[in-house]
Amino acid sequence: MTLDPADGGRRSRRGFLYQDAVTLLDCLDMLDGHWTAVSWEDLEDILCHRDATPVYRQVKTIEGAGKRHSVADVCRPDLAKKTENRTAETSYLGKLFLGKPLPEGTRFTLIVNETPAQDLYEFACERGGTREPVSDKTRKTVIDKLAGLTLPDGRDVGWCVDRLDVLVTARTSEQVEDEARRRLAPLVRAYLGQDPIVTEVDEVLKWLVSVHIGRSAAEARSRRHTAEDFRAAFEEAVLRVTGQRRDGGMERLMTLQEKLRPAGVMEAEAERQHEAMLAFRRTQRGSLGSKRQGYAALSDKIFAICQLTAAKRRAGRIDAGSPAYLATIDAVCELPEVVAGEVPISEALAVLSDITARCQNRYEDAS
Repeated sequence: MTLDPADGGRRSRRGFLYQDAVTLLDCLDMLDGHWTAVSWEDLEDILCHRDATPVYRQVKTIEGAGKRHSVADVCRPDLAKKTENRTAETSYLGKLFLGKPLPEGTRFTLIVNETPAQDLYEFACERGGTREPVSDKTRKTVIDKLAGLTLPDGRDVGWCVDRLDVLVTARTSEQVEDEARRRLAPLVRAYLGQDPIVTEVDEVLKWLVSVHIGRSAAEARSRRHTAEDFRAAFEEAVLRVTGQRRDGGMERLMTLQEKLRPAGVMEAEAERQHEAMLAFRRTQRGSLGSKRQGYAALSDKIFAICQLTAAKRRAGRIDAGSPAYLATIDAVCELPEVVAGEVPISEALAVLSDITARCQNRYEDAS
């Protein structure tokens, strides 16, 4: 178990999706062997380890184009404090350097979402890379602005500055997630033994960010996650999304049955729909070229029907439960390609089951 944050308590999760997405990238780096452990909301926003050596990583985002961090910004005392408490300890770098063990090999990373000003950019490095030495002038400026910091383990400000990196990441959480999605796709492909559906990678990403990282960050105490821990979480996410185990077998997914229950669907019928859904997923993954494009187009049309039904239900034009379910079934069966016999009704309804299994409260609003 790692130490609790020195500044007290675990912070609210609201508004920290960006940090969670960056944490996912660090966990993916861990799978590549760059870290031996990663924790979050620990002694820093993100704490990475190479064996016993810590790398303390603080995430600082700014909104709006044209705004950039500079040395003056990251060394400036917190102006929200009372005048007498506006000390170097309250600055971004002061908080990054203080309140934690500083063994040999320690490094610090300030993660920003905009290219910083020229002086701070001297500390910039690529993800997983090393930076160039900074100028004596910039080094002295930082040391002078942080004068008075009392550090543990016999360290001084200069020692910390020499071990400071600035990592420039994408501007928005969506852009960070795009990078994570690109890195997750081959991992999901390797797990399944075939190309995943795009929505499957999206759902795995969502589960890792919101559940594995987001929920554990809100727990009372922090925990270090090893590569083995994270791989297990990744495989759980893929299993939940696809129903497929690593050995190629199919896990029984009860989520579809649970979502059909408010619509009055009997368990036996829901079970058959579940089997049809799994069969469709196998067929879709094995399809190529125009056949795969046809499945994608059909899924888009049926998803749009589901959106329209849900909107009418929320507006009170369709009752929840069986009426909403019937309206959706009717609309799917009235698709021109279904009426013309180009798409079997059984296949269209299997697509509906696939979409239903991936959504929350399809026929019943959340309470």
